[in-house]
Amino acid sequence: MTVPITFQTGAGRCFGWFHAARAPARGAGVLLCRPMGYEALCSYRTYTQLAHTLADAGFEVLRFDYHGTGDSAGGDHDPGRVPAWIDSIACAADELKRLGGVSHIALFGMRLGATLAVQAALRMGGVEDLVLWAPCATGRAFAREMRAANAQRATAAPNAHGELEALGCLYTAETLEQLNALDCVRPGRAPAQRVLIIGRDDMPAEGPLPASYRRMGVDTTYTVWPGYAGMMAEPHEAVLEPATVASITEWLTSRPAPSPAQARLAQTPDWPDGYTVDGLREEPLAFGADRSLFGILAEPTEAASPAHADTAILMLNVGGNYRIGPNRNYVKLSRALAASGYRTLRMDLAGIGDSRTEAGFSSRSMYRKRSIADVRAAIDCLAARGCKRFYLMGICSGSYVAFQTALADSRVNGQILMNSRLLEWQEDQEGTWQTSMQRYYKSTDFYRRALLRANLYRRLVRGEVDVNGIAGRIWTLLGARFKRAFREMLDGRVADEGVLAKMKQLSARGTDTLMIMSVQDDGLDYVEFHLGRRGSRLRRHPNFRMVMIEDADHTFSTVASQRAVIDAVREHLDLLHLASEQWAPLPGLIATT
Repeated sequence: MTVPITFQTGAGRCFGWFHAARAPARGAGVLLCRPMGYEALCSYRTYTQLAHTLADAGFEVLRFDYHGTGDSAGGDHDPGRVPAWIDSIACAADELKRLGGVSHIALFGMRLGATLAVQAALRMGGVEDLVLWAPCATGRAFAREMRAANAQRATAAPNAHGELEALGCLYTAETLEQLNALDCVRPGRAPAQRVLIIGRDDMPAEGPLPASYRRMGVDTTYTVWPGYAGMMAEPHEAVLEPATVASITEWLTSRPAPSPAQARLAQTPDWPDGYTVDGLREEPLAFGADRSLFGILAEPTEAASPAHADTAILMLNVGGNYRIGPNRNYVKLSRALAASGYRTLRMDLAGIGDSRTEAGFSSRSMYRKRSIADVRAAIDCLAARGCKRFYLMGICSGSYVAFQTALADSRVNGQILMNSRLLEWQEDQEGTWQTSMQRYYKSTDFYRRALLRANLYRRLVRGEVDVNGIAGRIWTLLGARFKRAFREMLDGRVADEGVLAKMKQLSARGTDTLMIMSVQDDGLDYVEFHLGRRGSRLRRHPNFRMVMIEDADHTFSTVASQRAVIDAVREHLDLLHLASEQWAPLPGLIATT
């Protein structure tokens, strides 16, 4: 049985999942320590699959989010991040021992999660087994990789406070200093009795860790198993490697079970009713006909006298990213809106995160009308809890699901569509837009501005610009515009079809739409093709607004762009609430942030 749990650390509350042993219990537990940021999103399915496999093999298993990450409390700006992460592991180990009734604990970690697992093992003592997959030998090496990743961003700029933003995470100057102090190569003493180190299949180099641990007398195994490179692709493209998951399980089961095997000291915990996190109330929800869909509801505490308690905002998955959203956007947004009195549900559609699994999930699965049933089930669940107004929100493919659900379900009062790249999908054929928008580029506005920058021409000379790909994208756009112009010339009228017609249909029904677009995002070309420049074809229609955000990438990875999104959404919802009180439609508005 798998149950969501929370537990306290010195910094605050952490969220996790307890997987009770399904086979005859071995009397041992395995604690799964995640990597950080984007790597945690990409490896989420692997961690979930590993947890289920280990539970089937008789282990009590706990996977969890460090404080300030995932669904746990806190954030990147909090002080003492690295000590809080290590403390999260130690507290999670205590919780696993309590829930599972075990005294023998193994730690599994990947990338920085492996680095932190070593530090926690040294702190706790008595750890028998460590499994380290593609470990960062030092925190300094990890920080160096993050600086290199940040340098690749088009909007990268020096930070006056010594902070570093990379791959959706912010590392303060204090956090970077604390990372620099982490060293797994010279830990001072053996972190465990046995250590399995799994190298990267895309960069198979043994590195200094195995030799260092062998010198300390640790039973050390180094191997390279497949799966790392495929796992670290885009979350919706991440490929599970069952053979490697099975090999990890086999290595852990090679240690004889404690004899006699300990009896369980505690029953599997009940499903939590709710808990306070960052001054708000959150509650894990299982919903749908068979309770196979999962989400986390955030709402004001009872003492906060919620101003908009009957209004729910549903946040829909971006690609294969589970419910926290890319860069943890949905957690930040849901808690900001809950602090303003709204109820928010960050949910997993079927096949994603902790909702029911689906075989063959791929990029095509992101654009599917059957997800409408999942959203409707969430609306049913929230309606039973007293919600009367429903707003659907999503980035990229999440906006597709929001748009299609709004068309199909009249209970939807509004939609918030962010960086939409496709709002229609033809199941049985590859259309011009569908083919083109599966390749990530930038908007034509971005390329037009880039022509004025001297560094563009240096990059052209060095062959760093995909000229053919960019030209192909622009040609697709021009071709679509030509075909429509030709059709309009033959018909003698302006085309009012597809996305535009459906937007007008929603507006006439009274459904509100807020579109939030990054100026440089390639989805802007798609949106403006259908709705006119900056949404001009809907400018006179009530219930439609479009907000442009400068210096933002596709998933709003920077702190500044995330604040702009939160401000835009909160302002829009507050305006809607005010307009509903005055029985007045919200006029169209186009703004730039």
